[in-house]
Amino acid sequence: MIRRSGLATLGVVLAVGLAACGSDGGDELVFGGDPVTQCVRVPEGAPMMVGEVLRAPAGSDLVIQKISWAGAKGVKAGKAFVVPLSGGRTPIGNVNYPPAANPTWAFRAPAEGATIPAGEEANLLLVVSRSGALDGSATGMQIDYLGGSKTNTTTYQFRGDCSVNPG
Repeated sequence: MIRRSGLATLGVVLAVGLAACGSDGGDELVFGGDPVTQCVRVPEGAPMMVGEVLRAPAGSDLVIQKISWAGAKGVKAGKAFVVPLSGGRTPIGNVNYPPAANPTWAFRAPAEGATIPAGEEANLLLVVSRSGALDGSATGMQIDYLGGSKTNTTTYQFRGDCSVNPG
């Protein structure tokens, strides 16, 4: 089951990454593309990590203050990390936490206070756990940075089983 959802996750991460690369962000922060809903399999009591790609504005470095869940219900945000995507690193998507076997993971740094150079891409990583037996959700991943805040356009559903549609 993890492999099947892993392939779907990889497709979403690649699509988001390509959308970020293909859009003309100019002097604006690029974080998210078209609105989508993503189911993240989060077993009760087991933390998962969710990854998103962003590109700093072309004209200035981006200094991260905080990464969190916007509109979170039934889930808790944990540690947050950032990985620069220079050097051909592949973004991390939705994976078990910690993803020690992933080579990109070795380049992580705590998100708070991290700087993403102007025009560069980075992988934002946020640990999530369900706060109880019930499923949870969030209206997006939010980044607070010096000078502003932005929420991506992904709606997240955090469930124990993503193969079943909630009724």
